[in-house]
Amino acid sequence: MLLKKFESKELTGTVLTVVRVLLGIFWLLQITWKFPPTFGCPNQGLCLWMDMEIKNPVFQPYADFVAAVIRPNVYLIGWVTTIIEEGVGVLLLLGLFTRFGAFVATMWSINLLIGLANIPGEQGWYYAFLIMLNLVFLAVGASGQLSVDRLRGWRSWWARAAQTIT
Repeated sequence: MLLKKFESKELTGTVLTVVRVLLGIFWLLQITWKFPPTFGCPNQGLCLWMDMEIKNPVFQPYADFVAAVIRPNVYLIGWVTTIIEEGVGVLLLLGLFTRFGAFVATMWSINLLIGLANIPGEQGWYYAFLIMLNLVFLAVGASGQLSVDRLRGWRSWWARAAQTIT
Protein backbone atom coordinates (compact mmCIF):
# COMPACT_ATOMS: atom_id res chain seq x y z
CA MET A 1 0.00 0.00 0.00
CA LEU A 2 2.83 2.39 0.85
CA LEU A 3 4.44 1.68 -2.52
CA LYS A 4 1.28 2.82 -4.32
CA LYS A 5 1.73 6.27 -2.79
CA PHE A 6 5.09 6.65 -4.52
CA GLU A 7 5.49 7.04 -8.21
CA SER A 8 8.38 5.09 -9.68
CA LYS A 9 10.68 8.13 -9.94
CA GLU A 10 9.91 9.24 -6.40
CA LEU A 11 10.59 5.79 -4.98
CA THR A 12 13.83 5.47 -6.94
CA GLY A 13 14.96 8.92 -5.83
CA THR A 14 14.11 8.17 -2.21
CA VAL A 15 15.94 4.84 -2.21
CA LEU A 16 19.00 6.36 -3.92
CA THR A 17 19.02 9.24 -1.44
CA VAL A 18 18.96 6.86 1.54
CA VAL A 19 21.71 4.66 0.04
CA ARG A 20 23.87 7.69 -0.84
CA VAL A 21 23.49 9.17 2.66
CA LEU A 22 24.35 5.83 4.28
CA LEU A 23 27.38 5.49 2.01
CA GLY A 24 28.48 8.98 3.06
CA ILE A 25 28.09 8.01 6.72
CA PHE A 26 30.13 4.85 6.05
CA TRP A 27 33.01 6.96 4.73
CA LEU A 28 32.74 9.42 7.63
CA LEU A 29 32.92 6.59 10.15
CA GLN A 30 36.25 5.36 8.80
CA ILE A 31 37.98 7.84 11.08
CA THR A 32 36.78 5.91 14.15
CA TRP A 33 39.57 3.35 13.96
CA LYS A 34 42.45 5.67 13.02
CA PHE A 35 42.09 9.00 14.81
CA PRO A 36 44.51 11.79 13.97
CA PRO A 37 47.16 12.80 14.87
CA THR A 38 48.63 9.36 15.69
CA PHE A 39 46.25 7.30 13.47
CA GLY A 40 46.66 4.46 15.96
CA CYS A 41 50.38 4.15 15.34
CA PRO A 42 52.74 2.54 16.05
CA ASN A 43 50.89 -0.74 16.76
CA GLN A 44 47.23 -0.20 15.95
CA GLY A 45 44.98 1.58 13.49
CA LEU A 46 46.50 2.63 10.22
CA CYS A 47 49.97 1.24 11.03
CA LEU A 48 48.57 -2.18 11.89
CA TRP A 49 46.63 -2.39 8.63
CA MET A 50 49.57 -1.14 6.55
CA ASP A 51 51.75 -3.82 8.13
CA MET A 52 49.12 -6.45 7.29
CA GLU A 53 49.01 -5.19 3.69
CA ILE A 54 52.77 -5.63 3.44
CA LYS A 55 52.65 -9.17 4.92
CA ASN A 56 49.62 -10.34 2.89
CA PRO A 57 49.85 -8.77 -0.54
CA VAL A 58 47.46 -9.30 -3.42
CA PHE A 59 50.27 -8.03 -5.66
CA GLN A 60 53.83 -8.05 -4.39
CA PRO A 61 54.79 -4.80 -6.18
CA TYR A 62 51.98 -3.05 -4.29
CA ALA A 63 53.27 -4.41 -0.97
CA ASP A 64 56.79 -3.30 -1.90
CA PHE A 65 55.46 0.20 -2.66
CA VAL A 66 53.60 0.36 0.66
CA ALA A 67 56.72 -0.82 2.52
CA ALA A 68 59.11 1.56 0.75
CA VAL A 69 57.01 4.71 0.31
CA ILE A 70 53.75 4.67 2.24
CA ARG A 71 54.69 3.09 5.60
CA PRO A 72 57.71 5.37 6.24
CA ASN A 73 55.43 8.37 5.63
CA VAL A 74 52.51 7.05 7.66
CA TYR A 75 51.62 10.36 9.33
CA LEU A 76 51.45 12.24 6.03
CA ILE A 77 49.48 9.36 4.48
CA GLY A 78 47.24 9.32 7.57
CA TRP A 79 46.29 12.94 6.99
CA VAL A 80 45.76 12.32 3.26
CA THR A 81 43.58 9.32 4.10
CA THR A 82 41.57 11.34 6.62
CA ILE A 83 41.02 14.20 4.17
CA ILE A 84 39.98 11.85 1.37
CA GLU A 85 37.65 9.67 3.43
CA GLU A 86 36.05 12.51 5.37
CA GLY A 87 35.80 14.66 2.23
CA VAL A 88 34.13 11.87 0.27
CA GLY A 89 31.82 11.24 3.22
CA VAL A 90 30.66 14.86 3.32
CA LEU A 91 30.21 15.06 -0.47
CA LEU A 92 28.12 11.89 -0.59
CA LEU A 93 26.17 12.68 2.57
CA LEU A 94 25.11 16.07 1.22
CA GLY A 95 24.92 15.11 -2.43
CA LEU A 96 27.39 17.88 -3.21
CA PHE A 97 29.51 17.30 -6.33
CA THR A 98 28.14 13.78 -6.06
CA ARG A 99 29.83 12.32 -9.13
CA PHE A 100 33.20 13.73 -8.12
CA GLY A 101 32.80 12.29 -4.61
CA ALA A 102 31.75 8.95 -6.07
CA PHE A 103 34.73 8.95 -8.45
CA VAL A 104 37.19 9.56 -5.61
CA ALA A 105 35.41 6.96 -3.47
CA THR A 106 35.58 4.42 -6.31
CA MET A 107 39.31 4.97 -6.78
CA TRP A 108 39.89 4.76 -3.02
CA SER A 109 37.84 1.55 -2.85
CA ILE A 110 39.96 0.01 -5.61
CA ASN A 111 43.01 0.89 -3.53
CA LEU A 112 41.40 -0.79 -0.52
CA LEU A 113 40.62 -3.91 -2.57
CA ILE A 114 44.21 -4.19 -3.80
CA GLY A 115 45.66 -3.58 -0.35
CA LEU A 116 43.31 -5.51 1.91
CA ALA A 117 41.65 -8.35 0.02
CA ASN A 118 44.34 -10.91 0.87
CA ILE A 119 44.49 -10.19 4.60
CA PRO A 120 43.27 -13.19 6.63
CA GLY A 121 39.70 -12.61 7.77
CA GLU A 122 39.04 -9.89 5.21
CA GLN A 123 36.63 -10.50 2.36
CA GLY A 124 37.56 -9.35 -1.13
CA TRP A 125 33.92 -9.27 -2.17
CA TYR A 126 33.28 -6.61 0.50
CA TYR A 127 35.61 -4.22 -1.30
CA ALA A 128 34.24 -5.26 -4.71
CA PHE A 129 30.74 -4.34 -3.53
CA LEU A 130 32.04 -1.07 -2.13
CA ILE A 131 33.46 -0.29 -5.58
CA MET A 132 30.14 -1.16 -7.24
CA LEU A 133 28.14 0.91 -4.77
CA ASN A 134 30.33 3.95 -5.39
CA LEU A 135 30.08 3.34 -9.15
CA VAL A 136 26.29 3.65 -8.89
CA PHE A 137 26.65 7.25 -7.76
CA LEU A 138 29.38 7.92 -10.29
CA ALA A 139 26.86 6.85 -12.95
CA VAL A 140 23.70 8.54 -11.66
CA GLY A 141 25.11 11.43 -9.63
CA ALA A 142 22.35 12.97 -7.56
CA SER A 143 19.65 12.57 -10.23
CA GLY A 144 16.20 12.61 -8.69
CA GLN A 145 17.57 12.61 -5.15
CA LEU A 146 17.37 15.03 -2.29
CA SER A 147 20.79 16.65 -2.61
CA VAL A 148 22.62 19.95 -2.74
CA ASP A 149 23.41 19.26 -6.42
CA ARG A 150 19.71 18.99 -7.22
CA LEU A 151 18.67 21.93 -5.05
CA ARG A 152 21.26 24.15 -6.75
CA GLY A 153 20.35 22.85 -10.20
CA TRP A 154 23.88 21.61 -10.78
CA ARG A 155 24.17 18.96 -13.44
CA SER A 156 27.22 17.24 -14.79
CA TRP A 157 28.52 18.00 -18.23
CA TRP A 158 27.54 14.53 -19.42
CA ALA A 159 23.97 14.95 -18.17
CA ARG A 160 23.72 18.22 -20.12
CA ALA A 161 25.31 16.57 -23.17
CA ALA A 162 22.90 13.64 -23.01
CA GLN A 163 19.97 16.03 -22.87
CA THR A 164 21.13 17.91 -25.97
CA ILE A 165 21.65 14.67 -27.90
CA THR A 166 18.14 13.36 -27.23
